[in-house]
Amino acid sequence: MAWSLSATGARVARSVGLRSRWRSPYAVSHASGVAQRGTRASGDTVYARVYHARADAFSQADRKALDACRAQLGHDGDVLERAAATGAPLSALAALAEGWDRLPEATRAHVRDPLGTPATTEGAAAHHVTWGTTRAVQVDQTTCGAAVIAMELMITDPFVALWVTTGRVLADYVPAEVTMIKDLGRSLRSTQARWNGLQRALHTAANQGAVAGFNWPRSLGTPPWRVDNVLRVAGLKFSAVLIDDSSVTDVSAMIAHAAAALRESIPVPVYTGGDSRMGLGAMVPRHVVLLTSVTDHAFSVYEPSSGEVRQLPAALWLADGAVRPALGFWNRICCLVLPVPRKRD
Repeated sequence: MAWSLSATGARVARSVGLRSRWRSPYAVSHASGVAQRGTRASGDTVYARVYHARADAFSQADRKALDACRAQLGHDGDVLERAAATGAPLSALAALAEGWDRLPEATRAHVRDPLGTPATTEGAAAHHVTWGTTRAVQVDQTTCGAAVIAMELMITDPFVALWVTTGRVLADYVPAEVTMIKDLGRSLRSTQARWNGLQRALHTAANQGAVAGFNWPRSLGTPPWRVDNVLRVAGLKFSAVLIDDSSVTDVSAMIAHAAAALRESIPVPVYTGGDSRMGLGAMVPRHVVLLTSVTDHAFSVYEPSSGEVRQLPAALWLADGAVRPALGFWNRICCLVLPVPRKRD
């Protein structure tokens, strides 16, 4: 039987009693219930909840100003919800609302949905993610993880999406990840340069101090246990969970938790790799992709080496050994980076 290091590690952890809470029947049942409520219930996503929590904490005057900003975006009000969930100051939110209608429609479309509108049916053709002439591909063979983090930021933070696609900042508010980019200025005048610069900055940030305070080698990509340190989505915490993708229990839990996150419009990074059929070097995590949406039949997956969104069957039985383009032409799922559920009072 073919085996992979991640699947073996997950089985060993279970055998010595290190059963992760995310695999418990209660956790899986709760995640399944969240996922079954649909892709979006009106006014009920993590971004909407953070938006309302911020509004409740504002003064009456600031709350009124925030609601006016949301109303100004009309049908694009969820863009302001995502913007507010980043913690950006009210001045930046007001500038976004004030200037929204003056942005070209193509720019609004990129900010509204950086992935575009790919088909979501199983077997649908791959969709190329482009912004003008820029294709959303990873910079080099080591930055798949950084590209996935960068794409997740663009999807969840309109200010990052606006900066990458236009170079604009609003009310002097610069997202934290943009400030990390070296040589921020003339060298980043094109969308391509900004997209590449964001990836490189995130790659550096994720690898710094990754192993007992020492830097992780850039040539080895982005370690799974550091993606959760760099992701910034609506104030949530994230955690990498190891998967035994030959286990019915693990696969069921993986599908439930991934679908629950996507129902909240929280993309899910996934590490993929090979197994013993592909040689020793393939049995460790080798690539990173991003689950971006889900239907009853398929997950939409952003694959950074091609810059494409592809479809992956929702029944992720991957032990057949077949490589899949949606997994970067690997055949196993190694781990997922999932949001940590908030404790309720």
